[in-house]
Order: sequence, then C-alpha cells, then structure tokens
Amino acid sequence: MSRWSHYVPILKYHRVGPSRPDHVPTLSAAAFERQLALLARFRYRVLSLEELVEHLDRGAGLPRRSVVITFDDGYEETSTVAWPLLKRFGYPAIVFVPPGEVGRAGFATWEQLAELARDRFTVGSHTMHHSYIPLLSAEQLQDELQRSKAVIEARIGRPAHCLSYPIGGFTPQAQALARAAGYRVACTTNRALPGAGLDRYALRRIKMTERDAHPLPLLAKVSGYYDLFRRLKRPS
Repeated sequence: MSRWSHYVPILKYHRVGPSRPDHVPTLSAAAFERQLALLARFRYRVLSLEELVEHLDRGAGLPRRSVVITFDDGYEETSTVAWPLLKRFGYPAIVFVPPGEVGRAGFATWEQLAELARDRFTVGSHTMHHSYIPLLSAEQLQDELQRSKAVIEARIGRPAHCLSYPIGGFTPQAQALARAAGYRVACTTNRALPGAGLDRYALRRIKMTERDAHPLPLLAKVSGYYDLFRRLKRPS
C-alpha cells in the first residue's frame, strides 16, 4: 500500500476571529465555519488526536477520510469563537497551551480551558513558556516538558499526553525527553501527512488559511495532493 493511500491530515490553526496587529496567524470565523461545513459536506470524520494515537498504538490502519483539528498557543478566541463553531458540528479538537501564558491578555484562562476539556477538547502542552526547543539545554528542556505537563494536569484534571513543539523546532533529544516525560505524541509545524512509518514524536501538520474556505483548496489539503506536490517539489 502506498504511504499516500492511507493517512490522517492534521490541520493546524492558531487564532480564529478578528485580526489583530500582532502577526499571529488568524483565520476569520466565517472562513473557519466554511471549512468545517466543507468537511461535513464531503463526509470527513474529525478524530481527536488521542483517537489517532489509539489507532497508532493498535497498529491499525488509519481511518480513511478523517482529519484532526489542532490549535496552538491557547488564545482566548479558541474558547469564545472556535469552540462554539466546533460544537455546532460536533467536532473534537486539541489546543496546545504554554501554562506560563495562560490567563495573560489575549490568552484563555484556566477556567475556559477546563470548560473546553469537559466538552470534546483536549488540552495539550506547548512547553511551559513557549520556548524554542533547539536553543534549550537538556536540563531546561526537561523542565519545560515535565513542568508544563504537570501544571496542565493539575489545573485541568485530565492527563496531558500530547505535545506541540513551539515554532515547530525540535531535536532528537527533545523527542526522547518527550517520550520519557510521558507524552504519547508530539506535533511539529511542517506540512506533511501522517501515514505508514510515521514518527509519532514528529507528527507534521497542515497550516490552514482563508483560501481553504473554498472546496478545491480544502480538498487538496485533506486529500493529500497538496502535500504530495510539495514533497515532489521540495523533498524533505
């Protein structure tokens, strides 16, 4: 079986809602709603990241016509804008948060995150302080991974098995320490599709933009043609 014949695209978002002058990648609520509606129209199943991990643990084939929805950083709009739209469609998602940023201006509070976690949202780690991993010492990295996991679990009351590397930066040492800290999966930011032989501590994701609110661009990304073209053009 071709590695491209069976995969689950992991879609990456940051903020959904009005744009702000802070350079954070932001998708309008209208575009996000259209993307969710297109997934429903084309009968895509939305898995939680934990469901994807369960498939990997069992060594089972990845479900066809499925996607995973992820959010980085934990902006307040994840709770106030994205969550109500996801609920309307009955879709799960995961938000990766750096505990050191939770509750600051523009970011969700622990109360908001706990409410998300009670309703089909998984809360994962984005390190303790959104630190760029390749620049950290082994001791700093271990602290960022272990402490963020412990804080999230204490504040949310649920296991934090999933990690997202800030800005996509990671190293083999980071992968090993993530595994040792108890994470079951880790995501980066590079475009790719998880399939046969994937590295669960370097799951690549697909950045979603305004133009993906139209059928052809969205289908290109969730079907695999978009990423296959990128790999053929610039092999990793």
